[in-house]
Amino acid sequence: MYARKVNAVCPLLATTWRKKHKPSRTRVEQHSDLTLLLPLSSSSSKTGSDVLVSESSENSFLDDDDDDDGDLLEGFGMSSQALSQKRRDEQKAYEKAVERGIRVVNAFEGYAFDYGMRPGDKILAVDGWRIEPGTPVEDVRNRLRGEPGSNVEITFLRDGVEGENKVTIPRTVVQIADVKLATMIGDAKDGIGYIQLSGFSSDAGREVRNAIFALQQVAENASNGKQSLQGLILDLRGNPGGLLTSAVDVSSLLVPKGSEIVSAKGRGFPGITYKSRVDPILDPNTKLAVLVNESTASAAEIVSGAVQDLDVGVIVGSGRTFGKGLVQNVESLPFDTALKFTVAKYYTPSGRCIQSTNYSNGGSADGKYKASKVAEKDKATFYTKNGREVKDGGGVSVDYKVEAPKASALEVTLLRSGIISDFAAEWCKTHELTNNFAVDEKLYRDFQQFVMKQVKDGDLKLDSIYRGPINELKMSLERSGYTASAKELQQLQSNIMQEMSKDFEKYKNDIKEDVATGILARYLPESMLIDRSIQTDKQVLGALQILRNQNQFNKLLARNEMTTQEGSSNHVIASSDRIVPSIDTPGAKISMKF
Repeated sequence: MYARKVNAVCPLLATTWRKKHKPSRTRVEQHSDLTLLLPLSSSSSKTGSDVLVSESSENSFLDDDDDDDGDLLEGFGMSSQALSQKRRDEQKAYEKAVERGIRVVNAFEGYAFDYGMRPGDKILAVDGWRIEPGTPVEDVRNRLRGEPGSNVEITFLRDGVEGENKVTIPRTVVQIADVKLATMIGDAKDGIGYIQLSGFSSDAGREVRNAIFALQQVAENASNGKQSLQGLILDLRGNPGGLLTSAVDVSSLLVPKGSEIVSAKGRGFPGITYKSRVDPILDPNTKLAVLVNESTASAAEIVSGAVQDLDVGVIVGSGRTFGKGLVQNVESLPFDTALKFTVAKYYTPSGRCIQSTNYSNGGSADGKYKASKVAEKDKATFYTKNGREVKDGGGVSVDYKVEAPKASALEVTLLRSGIISDFAAEWCKTHELTNNFAVDEKLYRDFQQFVMKQVKDGDLKLDSIYRGPINELKMSLERSGYTASAKELQQLQSNIMQEMSKDFEKYKNDIKEDVATGILARYLPESMLIDRSIQTDKQVLGALQILRNQNQFNKLLARNEMTTQEGSSNHVIASSDRIVPSIDTPGAKISMKF
């Protein structure tokens, strides 16, 4: 799902990101979430245009080979009426998917986006070769690929624009930046910057370095040279990690020269310690906050662990990070395959390993290995540079707690189904985007009516998130002969629908934001969408609040105790559970391309 800098001949398969949740896995859906990154190449191989396309046909579902068997097994115990309805629903979904054709999911900045491609565009032809209903994505990808420097002509349809459109894009090696956004938060005169880092490929250190330099320059210009960057928020939420060396590069930009960043130890693996050999480019007086969540893993945990153990910044989030403290190597195997195996564990500067899962031989169903979470009683205590307590065996725990908003069942259903994208397509046909665009009450009512029409036509099931478990229970009751319970089950489904319908009002603000993002995604590049979203992001605002409060920042890092020589070295800093107030301030954005 997280595409890095890619230089490969074969296409990268990825699933499109849905806010907070992954799409449900079904044989035939209204929209396929399977996407192809086109194309991927090395400098000496073929390249092509850089679009993410979604094939809305059955050919795009690359699930396990035994899916058909699963469907047959699922049929046992189902009534003939239920089975027939299931087949009709699948056929209807398939027909609609074929009608949608092959569409653009994303067009990257600096590449296809700059040449005019937009999400939602339906690809009709490549260099004059017309795409027929049911054409595999494989064929389209092969047509888009070609020699570096050559051009490809793409013919497409766009909602709201009459007739066919054509765009010519030069083929090139596509490099996806790790730094998705670098911008100032709030008033630029306050000097607080924000960097979103999505991965750790080979250029991550260079990109973060350039971003920090740019933010420092903006802060100096905004204050007429009186001050540089006063605070920095480094967003590592959802960052799955990457290269260990890149994690060291990024950490070296933030920690004092000579500081230990990470060490690795393993059986038959020579112990190695990585230290910072350069002065940090982030001024020691610049307050640092690192945003993390449960999906912050591996190399991202090396950075957050070093920042925490060396007390150079505050870790902000809702709990702990993922807890992957393993070092792995990759060895090539025949038939374009590879083996990834663990060679060591890594340790943060305090000496702790944040690996949350233990593996041992035997004990699993297949007898190969046993996996178990590190028990709380087995977690050892370590101390940061300033004497704060930290523990191993479960990721990096936050210093300042700000809960992330949770999506409602209705919001999850709307995001998974693709109904928001469908509505955005219809909206674009009759509206033009204005500078003061917002989802007002009328637009929200239009969206509700659109959704309910889809429900009435059978194209959308609002209770789909619960439908699987309910159908399983229904089949179990039928097999057991408990027919009297069928009515109660029908009543339960009806009650669920009523409750979810009420959520349109209860979670109005969240759904409005989703609708706005769905519409704006057809006009704005990814960086501007991210910039827009962080203005109301509760965790970003929570980090911003900490950076604006010098006393609280020092207290969280036990700096007051170190200065006054008061308190013991075993001082424990408790995370704050205060509700973060809404901060409505304009942002000063800078466009960063590397």
